[in-house]
Amino acid sequence: MKKTILILLLLVSTTTFTQEIKKCVEVKVEKVDTYRVKVTKTNNCVEPKEITMQVYLKNEWIKKQKKRKKRKNEQWNKF
Repeated sequence: MKKTILILLLLVSTTTFTQEIKKCVEVKVEKVDTYRVKVTKTNNCVEPKEITMQVYLKNEWIKKQKKRKKRKNEQWNKF
């Protein structure tokens, strides 16, 4: 009985903790031309909000995404 109550309390505490986490950086990608992409990054964790806009060539943006994905995978593979 004690174990089940303990498990329930842990589950409730973890769900409330995950709900409090909010995304700091939001990335929006818009297609400008057939070969260009406009990237808007919004950082909500600082006051005032930081908004940065950049225009990349489509190929450059795809390369950046691949690098990020590779880094992310390497980070998780360490554990």
